[in-house]
Formats: sequence, C-alpha cells, structure tokens
Amino acid sequence: MFSHTTISTVGKLAEHWCGRHGRAVWIIRSAHRAAVYREPGKPIALETVKKVEKLKNDEVRVKVHYCSLNSTDVKILSGKYKELNVPLPFIPGHEFSGEIVEIGKDNPHFFNRGDRVVVMNDLQDPNGGLISEAVVKNRDVWTIPQSVPLQEMAVLPYGHGTALLTFALHCHLKENDLIIITAGPAGMGLAAIDLAVSVYKAKVIAICDTESSSGLVREKGAHVSISIKKNNFKKLYKDVQDAMGDQKAKVVYDAVGKGLLHLLADFVNTENGQLISVDPFYNAERFLTEVPEFDRPKKKGKEDKPEAAEARANMLKNVQHFDLYENPDVDTYRQMVTDTIELRSEGMISGHISKMFPMAKVQEAIEFIQQKQCTGKVLIDVQCMDGDGCAEEKDKKAKSKKSDDEAKTKSKD
Repeated sequence: MFSHTTISTVGKLAEHWCGRHGRAVWIIRSAHRAAVYREPGKPIALETVKKVEKLKNDEVRVKVHYCSLNSTDVKILSGKYKELNVPLPFIPGHEFSGEIVEIGKDNPHFFNRGDRVVVMNDLQDPNGGLISEAVVKNRDVWTIPQSVPLQEMAVLPYGHGTALLTFALHCHLKENDLIIITAGPAGMGLAAIDLAVSVYKAKVIAICDTESSSGLVREKGAHVSISIKKNNFKKLYKDVQDAMGDQKAKVVYDAVGKGLLHLLADFVNTENGQLISVDPFYNAERFLTEVPEFDRPKKKGKEDKPEAAEARANMLKNVQHFDLYENPDVDTYRQMVTDTIELRSEGMISGHISKMFPMAKVQEAIEFIQQKQCTGKVLIDVQCMDGDGCAEEKDKKAKSKKSDDEAKTKSKD
C-alpha cells in the first residue's frame, strides 16, 4: 500500500526476535516510528515502520524535525469527508521541516546532505511527515537559510504559498485594496491576512470562527475582525454590512467553506470583483447548493436590480479555486514557496504556532484542533517520541533560565 514506507508489525515481535538472535542494531537502523492512521474515527497510533532501503533517482530522504498538523489533516482523520478518501494505512502531515540525510541520483536543485529543508506534499499522499524519516520527491523540497527557524518554516509553505499564488498571479492585490478573508482555526486564512497586510498593504476585513482567533487576526493587522457566533449567518451578514458601509471589496478569499461565499457575494464589486476559494474540500458542483440558511436583510425601500442579481449569480458560478500543491506548472509551484521562504527570511511575514506537541502526544494535538482551541498552526515535534527532551520542554527551560537571568540582573541593580 505504501510507496515510500511500509507499515509492519515489527513492534513487540521485532523486540523478541532481537533478543533471541542478537540483531538489535539491524532492526534499529531499518525501522522508523510514525503516527499511523488505520481506521476512520479511531485514534491515531505510533507504530514502527520499515525503512525504505533504496531511494529512487528523484527522491530525497529527510530526517523530520517538525511537522505541521493542519485542520485538513484532522478532517481526513475523522473519516467524514468522502471526497478526501485516503489509502490506508496512512501517515498524515503534508508540511514539515528537517534535514537531508540522503539524495537520489537526480539532484536538479543541488541539495547537499545536512541541508536544512522544508517539505510539502499532497494531502492524500499516504507518506506524510509524521515519521522520523521521510522519503519525498525532490520537486517538493526547498532549502531554507539558517536565519529561519525550522519550527516556523514547517507552518509556512502551504498557507502563505497559496495566498501568494492567488494575490500575485490571479487577483493582483494592490495597496489599499479592500479584501474580505475568512479564517478558520488552522492557518490558511491567517496566512492570507499576514501576506495581504504585511506585503501588499491591503485593507483586510477578517471573518473568524472563534473570538480567540478574532483577536489574533487583529494582531496580524486586520482592519476589522468579525466572529461567526453559533453559525448565526443572519447576524454575520449584518456585521459585515455594518463593517463595509457603502464600500465593496475587490476580493473575497475563503479558507473556511461552509458556503460562506454565497453570503459574502453581496459585498464584492460586481464589475471587477472576485470570489476565491482555497478550501481544500471545495467542490464546484456541490458549492452551488451549499447556501447557508439565513434571511438577507431587506434594504430600506430598495430591491436588487435585475442586473445586480445577475452579476452576483455569475460571480457565484465563476468562483475560482486555488491550491498551491495542485498547480500544474511545477516552476510556478516551486517559485511560490521559494518566494515565501525569502519573505520570511526578510522578516516580512511570519508563521503563527498555536501550540507544539511531542510526537508521543499526537492524538492530543488532533483533539486540540477538533475542539477549536488552536489559533494558527499546531506543530508536532517529530523527534520527541517519549515526551523527554521535547522542544516544549526546552522552551520551558529557556524561559526559566531567562527569568533567572532577569532576577540576577535585578538583584545586582
């Protein structure tokens, strides 16, 4: 089933076999630990997987340090989205960072062993980043400078890269353009807000699904933030109407789905405005029937003119959907991530990590996202299999040392 790694039941059996035959070193070198999804709705489990001994010419072996756990990963693991059926068993994680340990014969990007890299692969690829070592195609690997932390880079390529693809090449966002961005709990919308404000200097009205994420998008520079309360779409419509006044947006950038573009189409310039979806679950045919249940407030003494209603209907029929990984032009695909890395190295954008979990607690991380506790991205410290020596533990020690140093400084003063 797996093209790059083979799930095997070598756990206890391997341990017993090693004890009897004295071959422990061979087993350690030929197996990795991974978070494996075997059955819809069931908890993910840490298992031992067999190492790929020989790389294909266009493959690279990466020691994974950090893997972003996205809401899309969590939706796949719920088993509720038939359009994203994945081959089982399945290792999640389509954004991760680490270092190169081996390179196939073809090396068009001039990688070297030890290079710090970020990797992105297909959502439905069964060989994701929640594994101690991953084998990936060289087209999906980018080197990153020493100035960019591996932790942060693991949460940047997909969200920021897709937003850059959209703003730079398809809607040509400019300074002071008014854009409405819907932001879910895991970072696609937040990345778009970061890029729109920090790089393009656009004016952003952000729509969020929680109050906590609403505060975060204001910190990221959103001009106005509006939260969806208990799926009350009538109130949401009124809140957006109040925020917009007589203005019309150039773009609505939807990272949430739920048919929100139907509601927000009223606030877009019908002459040159665009409705854009980056929801990985977007389905063009189904979208036209996914209309949120709400009553549009009647305009005082006014009815929609037939031409305005027709223009609105045409926009809804011509929603554009973008997904960086699905971009058919490989050069453009690679350039968007390269530019994202450069923007981060210049300090123009930043990733937001809501919380970091050790690999040993990956199921807790999944539940954290399901309960909508996260704002931004959730990160997994992949090399932390038992909870000891994790990045979060290091962070605590670093904060403790900083506090001690500050206390010593104050005592001297």
